[in-house]
Amino acid sequence: MAEKLSEKVYNSIKADIDSGVIDNRSFLSEAQLAKQFGVSKAPVRDALHLLCSQGYLISYPRKGYMINMYSAQEINQVQVIRRQLEKLCVELAIENATDEEILSLKEFTALQMGGNDPSRTNNTMFHQRLAEITGNQYLPGILQDLLYKASMAAIKSSSNLEKHEHIVDALLERNLEKAQQYLEEDIMLL
Repeated sequence: MAEKLSEKVYNSIKADIDSGVIDNRSFLSEAQLAKQFGVSKAPVRDALHLLCSQGYLISYPRKGYMINMYSAQEINQVQVIRRQLEKLCVELAIENATDEEILSLKEFTALQMGGNDPSRTNNTMFHQRLAEITGNQYLPGILQDLLYKASMAAIKSSSNLEKHEHIVDALLERNLEKAQQYLEEDIMLL
């Protein structure tokens, strides 16, 4: 099935946000983006509204759109929710995941990857994979938005991959208390 114009515009703008091509202090306008993509304003508007609803952008009426920069207080609120959700992930992974699935987390404890794309960092991908191995189909989707917000704020820019190793080891031992302790140390508040 062919990708809709609004999806193409959305994917392109999101990629530019993730890679840092779009300056977080500049305004984006529907007219400017429509001209850039060679489309009408409607697909641009749809893409921008979706990016706003996902927390990537903030709309400023009659001015345009700007990349959403989260305050320390907002990120701490995200991290509090993440801690609770990811404790559940650890519990469910211990109950439901095979050793092979748990070992798949080690892929994200090695060299850093992802560049400037917050959705592709080792930290984001490690925590996303942890949610995937729980056996709960809803957890990855719920956690994805929170992980992106935390990564956008660059609070994990130098993620401690050693803590991830400890989490994996505790999961393999099926030691819930130890795994949750390492997880809490990994998901820091500002």
